[in-house]
Amino acid sequence: MDQTLIAFVAVTSIAVVLQTLILAGMYFSTRKMSKRMEALSTRMEEQVLPLVEKVRVIVDENAPMIRTAVTNVTETSGLVRSQIGRIDETVTEVVGIVRAQAGRADELATRTMQRIDITAGVLQHSVSAPGRHFSALMDGVMAGFQQLTAGRRASRAKSTSNDEMFI
Repeated sequence: MDQTLIAFVAVTSIAVVLQTLILAGMYFSTRKMSKRMEALSTRMEEQVLPLVEKVRVIVDENAPMIRTAVTNVTETSGLVRSQIGRIDETVTEVVGIVRAQAGRADELATRTMQRIDITAGVLQHSVSAPGRHFSALMDGVMAGFQQLTAGRRASRAKSTSNDEMFI
């Protein structure tokens, strides 16, 4: 039993020494981290806090101008929206008018082309009818002359011999 007691005391003392070493390591690590945090805190106080203070002062000084600018932008966007609405209405109206005028122009062009076709037909008939009448008259006169001259030729043909007519 003595040996187990000695072994137990030895294992316990080794565990206590080991815990002491671990606690000492933790203490030094925490201390080192604490120094880093203090340095970081000091650096932040020296650099970041003055910068934050300057930004706050600038924002405080310029807050009325920022509010005015935001108000102006809001009013301007409202005016732009209303003007765009008016422009849209105007464009829609102009497009409607243009469509109506295009329809009227198409109708006018169609009627004009029809009238031109009718006029061309009337003109063609007016010009060609007297020409046909004159041509028929001339054909009649020519036929009369041929009949008149045919009687003279017949008498001449009898006087000519058959040998002369042979080619």
